[in-house]
Amino acid sequence: MLADIQRQIDLVLNEPDIREKLLAYKKGDKTERDNAARKRLRVIDNRIKDLDRLIRSVYEDKIAGLIPDKVCAGLLGEYQEEKDNLTVEYKELSKRTDAEDQDERDVDEYIRRMKSYAGAETLTREMALTLIEYVKVDAHPGKHKAPRTIEVFYKLIDKPLTNKHNALE
Repeated sequence: MLADIQRQIDLVLNEPDIREKLLAYKKGDKTERDNAARKRLRVIDNRIKDLDRLIRSVYEDKIAGLIPDKVCAGLLGEYQEEKDNLTVEYKELSKRTDAEDQDERDVDEYIRRMKSYAGAETLTREMALTLIEYVKVDAHPGKHKAPRTIEVFYKLIDKPLTNKHNALE
């Protein structure tokens, strides 16, 4: 495991665009969707502001006697319904983009943690607890004592283990 950690530290220290690569790894194929979500958030925000202006304008026109009560009520209902729907969509998209921001913070913290252990020659308990999420060791293939495959999953970068019971089998 120490060799794998040292390999990760070398990547962090020597790879010039490691941050971008780690972000791409962590996000998977979400980048294009996240960009579209951010663009949609801007569109929704502008439309909500427009609707607020329209609602205010319709109300002022009603008070001034420029439009009948029935027309005013219809317009206000339509504008408010659209605003409510957009507000719900805005909140959902905001949660999604907040997750993207968290991915960036996680990558930065991962890089900071790896750099803090640069030059380590032994694996300490503290190092393992700080860096490693979990370790997956494959079962022996058959009756022979063939080498096992060991995979190390790192905190902040790799997906957390969702079903720990299955991993222990």
